[in-house]
Amino acid sequence: MIGFPSPYPEELLYSTIARSGVHDGETSPKQLLEKVFKNRKVIATLDLPSHLQVLANQYPKTLGMNVNVLINRHTLWPIYAPFLPPERNHEIIKWMSGRSKGAVHLASGIIASRVKTKGRLYVCAECLKEQIIRYGECFLSRHWQVPLIKTCPKHASLSVTTIVIDGEHRHTYTAIGEVEVLDALEISSIDKLFSQQVAQLMQVKSKGISSAQWTTFYKQFASSQGYLDGRRIDHVRIHNTVITFWGKCWLDNAGILPSDTETSWLKGLFRKHRKSFSFAEHIVAIVAISNGAFTICDAIEKASNITTSNEKSSYKKELKPIITNQLSQDQIEWKEKIEQSYPKAVRIKNKALYARLYRNNYDWLMQINRLFHAEKIVVNKRVDWKQRDRKIARELYCVYGELCEDLNAPHLSRTFLIHQLEQRGTVEKHLNRLPRCSTLLCFYSESITEYQSRRLTRAYLEMQKSGQEIKRWILLRQAGLSDDRMTDIVADLLKEMLSE
Repeated sequence: MIGFPSPYPEELLYSTIARSGVHDGETSPKQLLEKVFKNRKVIATLDLPSHLQVLANQYPKTLGMNVNVLINRHTLWPIYAPFLPPERNHEIIKWMSGRSKGAVHLASGIIASRVKTKGRLYVCAECLKEQIIRYGECFLSRHWQVPLIKTCPKHASLSVTTIVIDGEHRHTYTAIGEVEVLDALEISSIDKLFSQQVAQLMQVKSKGISSAQWTTFYKQFASSQGYLDGRRIDHVRIHNTVITFWGKCWLDNAGILPSDTETSWLKGLFRKHRKSFSFAEHIVAIVAISNGAFTICDAIEKASNITTSNEKSSYKKELKPIITNQLSQDQIEWKEKIEQSYPKAVRIKNKALYARLYRNNYDWLMQINRLFHAEKIVVNKRVDWKQRDRKIARELYCVYGELCEDLNAPHLSRTFLIHQLEQRGTVEKHLNRLPRCSTLLCFYSESITEYQSRRLTRAYLEMQKSGQEIKRWILLRQAGLSDDRMTDIVADLLKEMLSE
């Protein structure tokens, strides 16, 4: 694409692409995708976009706008990178450079995180005025779209806009100049403090910190701040300190209010890290326990300098291949039985035989059991899919009931009906587990012929009501149809209408 604009300082790439469409006078979202990416299926992503190598190729090499620069300076990557292992960071950057197919948000933990992304665009009204004076146009700063952020680092509170993210128009890059700014958010001193910490975090360049490094850091951090009960970490004091510092209401609204149970994220933070935690959880714990003396940047710097051993000690000795020409009677019997079943089933039925082999032929027993291991079948019992199917089917029935009598309704396609549901993501990904919903969607979804017939009927009734003379070309224009696109059934219906 010729003349692709360079991003302004701290501008999101979403905003840069939107501005390119404004500069070219492009009004079609799909046409803009074709010009920029040569791909009409790219989704307009705010936080961690993909296809960045295509964007980097738009700039001359003298500008130095390579993929790493675009990721670190013009996406929300800096708030996730320090809290993920280096190997995963490397994979995510590769996906962001090319096609990810949703892998970026899955691997970074955004989908499963307690801290949810913003559902709308947010702006700072004062910053927009300064941008027009300085640059002659507005753009979207990446700090405004960070989850939980309500204030601008330079000015007061942010304002919500009318643009919904990840809605029906997920392929549309909306320019800030076309956005309607609504009321400003209510903020507190806690919001300002959190915003300051995030502003510092956005400037950190990190290749990732391993789980072992974060585990060691939090043990040392709790000890240095005096949160030990003997040799153990005092989780009760840490919990009370965090609640007192940030406030129960603020934590609850942010979705990170720590519970008193053993599975609380706050307790997990000070134990061995078996999963990654969000930037907000790290900030909340570090700032509260240090009473504001320790920043998130200090924590990242200290954790990254911790050296840990990657060698894992094994409590079992390594098994070496054993070649034997003669087998004992117990070995022959075990081999015959295991060829007909699985090791665990044979062990339960022949406990004495297993015990003898375990004492006398341990290496041989472990080696042959590995050859006949049963495939582990994981059944997800956390969700009652029958109940969910009935619930969503009732919702779908109500949605269709409101739309079916409306001649002005959009095309009632399968996708459109799914997008009217509250749990549209669940229906899209697990439709094979929802037989009732699948049947209703097949029954309710409107074919092309049905949609064209409805449009033609609507135009015919409107022309009759207004007393307008019904001519073929006027009727087709009112219905938005043409001879090339009409199906045979609709063409016959048109003939009947004109003959009347």
